[in-house]
Amino acid sequence: MTEVPTQFEKDMAMSADELIEDFALGLMRVCDENLEMNKRRDPNYPDGDEIAYDVLYQSCVELFTPLSTKEDAMEAVERWVEHERWCVRALALGAKHLLEHGPFNFGPITGVEYVEGGQDDDDFDSFVVFADSVR
Repeated sequence: MTEVPTQFEKDMAMSADELIEDFALGLMRVCDENLEMNKRRDPNYPDGDEIAYDVLYQSCVELFTPLSTKEDAMEAVERWVEHERWCVRALALGAKHLLEHGPFNFGPITGVEYVEGGQDDDDFDSFVVFADSVR
């Protein structure tokens, strides 16, 4: 009997580009479903990517974990930061921030430098500021 690989194992086996593409496709699907649902309620609802910040934040963090093990992670991320869809740009730039600076409440968003073992209690709030700056 062969074991079915876990999602983490599948992610680890992917190249950095494949990994980002897989996450990007998932985010675009969520955004498209949200837009479709909102358009059914209000046909005049404006077009655009709409996703809950917590879902986007979780996606960035989940992408970062396997991506951080890839030698070509930064090069792959750079290929995605100019994507036409906001949700994909936010994902790629979020992963890039995590690769470069660690949690979102460190680095250029807050001006605070990461110190090993430092607190990151308000990371989600800093992520929201970051995500809004991507638009």
